[in-house]
Amino acid sequence: MSNSNALSDELRTRFEEAGAILTVDDSFVEHYNLDFTVTRFDPVHAHVNLGVHVTSARDDLDDLNKFLQASKRGIVLKSVYIEMSEVAVDTGGVLVALGACLAVLFDRRHQPSKCIGVRIFEDCSFQFFDLEETVNRLERRFLDDDLAIGDDLAGRIIAYFTDKGFGFIQTDDDRKFFFHIANVVDDDLRARLPGYVLGEIIPVDFQYGGNDGKKYPKAVNVSVNDEYYEDDY
Repeated sequence: MSNSNALSDELRTRFEEAGAILTVDDSFVEHYNLDFTVTRFDPVHAHVNLGVHVTSARDDLDDLNKFLQASKRGIVLKSVYIEMSEVAVDTGGVLVALGACLAVLFDRRHQPSKCIGVRIFEDCSFQFFDLEETVNRLERRFLDDDLAIGDDLAGRIIAYFTDKGFGFIQTDDDRKFFFHIANVVDDDLRARLPGYVLGEIIPVDFQYGGNDGKKYPKAVNVSVNDEYYEDDY
């Protein structure tokens, strides 16, 4: 049994000791990293629908992304992704994880939160973190590992906001890049963009311009891909 599975089993036991009714759906485990779902507490008269995943791994992008999909697709009402130090496991960290989950469920400060991360440290202190922000940070870091400033890329403009002068380019591997009209070097494209219609797809070539710590990496030297003109004939 992997360490993550053992952690999940320990946390499930703690929940059951606290009067929780749990369900395990193998398809949810496989597709969304939902180790189990808490459906109610006996005898608490409050609606409960909480998906939980617990792991000793830190910043596992694939696991985080998979878990985030459960929230985006409305698989559960609320979900908690728990990263626990292996040292904390031996010093009461599982009980602390239970407390963090209860806070997400019943603390009014967390009512707006649909999906949240929790890190439990060696001293059993814990910290909530924004799951989507963490995924974006990791994707930017890995992007910088894969690409160098000036690398040539291809994609398609999927959005452009004329009043703001910027838009977004998406590549075939679903990476999204920000671009500003000032980054467009193709005169024909610059002339066409003010008439852009939402839903229009324009193939483009561009270069990687870094991310500057922003949510999306930057595309520079943007020009229309020759395929766009070929499709017009």
